[in-house]
Amino acid sequence: MLANLFSLFTRRSTAEDYRRAFVAEVRPVTPRVQRSRRSERVLVGGWVLVGLKCWGVWWLVQTYHDRIPFGAWWINGPTLAAAALTTFVYLRRP
Repeated sequence: MLANLFSLFTRRSTAEDYRRAFVAEVRPVTPRVQRSRRSERVLVGGWVLVGLKCWGVWWLVQTYHDRIPFGAWWINGPTLAAAALTTFVYLRRP
């Protein structure tokens, strides 16, 4: 406070000094995080496993349709939805 008072008496402030003293605008910059190649490989590997599982379930339901009282989509639908949600969350992260 005394330093400001001292500067007030020693020199005259201009309007430009007052404009520089206040922040006019703030733009936060969030750096983009590099994606991990290992994570992407795991994601692709997971999709391959999901595809193999869905094919296996479809094959089992088609082969044993007289003993299985439900369709393959009752198993494959939630699996694909969870995999799609996981992929969407990974790709949408900053």
